[in-house]
Amino acid sequence: MRRFLRMSATMAALFLASGMTAQAQYAYPAGYGAWGWGGWGYPMAGGSTPQGDIARGMGAFAAGAGDYNRQTAVARSINADTAMRWNNYIYASSVEAERRRETRLLAQQKDRVEALAEIRKRIRENPTQQDINSGNALNSALTEISDPKIYLRGFTAAGTEVPGTAIRDIPFQHAASALTASMHGLARQYAPAVLKERPEFKAEREALRATGDQLRKEDEEEGHPKKETLEKAQSQITALRSKVDSTLAAGSKDRREADNYLKALMGLMKMLETPAINVLLSGVDKRPAVALHELIGFMKAFNLRFGVAETQRQRQVYGQLYPLLDRLRDEVEASEKAEARATAKADASTPPPVEFFSGMEFDDLNKKPAPPQPQR
Repeated sequence: MRRFLRMSATMAALFLASGMTAQAQYAYPAGYGAWGWGGWGYPMAGGSTPQGDIARGMGAFAAGAGDYNRQTAVARSINADTAMRWNNYIYASSVEAERRRETRLLAQQKDRVEALAEIRKRIRENPTQQDINSGNALNSALTEISDPKIYLRGFTAAGTEVPGTAIRDIPFQHAASALTASMHGLARQYAPAVLKERPEFKAEREALRATGDQLRKEDEEEGHPKKETLEKAQSQITALRSKVDSTLAAGSKDRREADNYLKALMGLMKMLETPAINVLLSGVDKRPAVALHELIGFMKAFNLRFGVAETQRQRQVYGQLYPLLDRLRDEVEASEKAEARATAKADASTPPPVEFFSGMEFDDLNKKPAPPQPQR
């Protein structure tokens, strides 16, 4: 079941400079909205590099955290190497999640006569109108050109302009699968030894594992975890943190590992709280046009994918947008950069870098946002 983005939240984006620690780079505009203040996410001209691109999903995190007063906490804690490893991990998880989702959907087509590989090839190389309207063809292209090792600004097609009114009519969906898979893996496999082995943490650990399984199951069956399950997971993480506080000595190696692990879990939970699309898109229809790479960067920052085009207007927008994405994919594939990309794939089976959230205080990670009002 398709669930659109509903939760009201504010917009923030994290810029990272290559080879340097990021500094104080959360930005909150005077009014809410990602587009109404002249751009939202990519680094300023002259300071942007492939290595220093936005950390994938940080817009979604900032939206989930609400009005984040300690603006420098995350930026100061994330160097370029950590951000790159995070981007690579989430990208690899997204590729695997898209493959799993596509396999499930295709398997449900009882009247299909083609093999899955043939259907995937058709969607990628010669999509039907239904493949485009369903969003499958656009997501296939988006996945390939979202590789963090590929710097889109270097390609001619990336600068193609998309009308702001067209972006307003895209039926975005929250791409939760990569995050639920990460949460599932952290809860089941990658807890630090102290939480795995000491019996006093057994009850909380097993409860969190069960909730991680439930999050992944709901995502696969309904397209997104239920709000109630997310809240349950957050409560369980908080309960485990309380026991860690009362059991492990502050400053000890076990305590640091447990704290970083719990911060990573809570950070993923914030990324799974879906931001309100009407807030994020506030003002975009007032802009004459937006570069294609800006649109892709926006979707990466907020963990978005293309949903099903249900109205005639949405289908018209997809008809205009798919050729642009396909052209950019062809340009990327033909470049010398494709060879470098193919030789350095991220491994989605490895745990996400838990130090990504280590510079934050747990109370900030667990902050409840005040719902903002979109711009008039």
